[in-house]
Amino acid sequence: MGDESFEPDLRALRAAADEVPFDDVVRLLGDRHTRTVLVSLHDNPAPTLEELADVVTANAASETGAIAAPSDRDRIQLRLYHSILPRLAELGFIAFDTETKAVTETDIPDAVSDALGVTDTEP
Repeated sequence: MGDESFEPDLRALRAAADEVPFDDVVRLLGDRHTRTVLVSLHDNPAPTLEELADVVTANAASETGAIAAPSDRDRIQLRLYHSILPRLAELGFIAFDTETKAVTETDIPDAVSDALGVTDTEP
């Protein structure tokens, strides 16, 4: 998944703002859990909610050096379900099936992926 800190590339961030409203780009990339989800979706475009919760929980634990508790994962899973995934769906980046609790489609703009440094294209 690349650099675990996910520092956005500022030039690519400006380009992303051309494809997505600037406030949405800042809000998305300003949240570490959302950045982790976007990077994870680049590698696995159709994960379940549980898979995303595992990835985000593990990343958060590795950033702090802490051991994640089940309550940490539960809290992150709730945030994914009620906040992060609906926001990404509203922007058209994903389709999220609330019944199966799975991402069924991914269409993240290239500029957003570039800002996170997860594309295979050359600058």
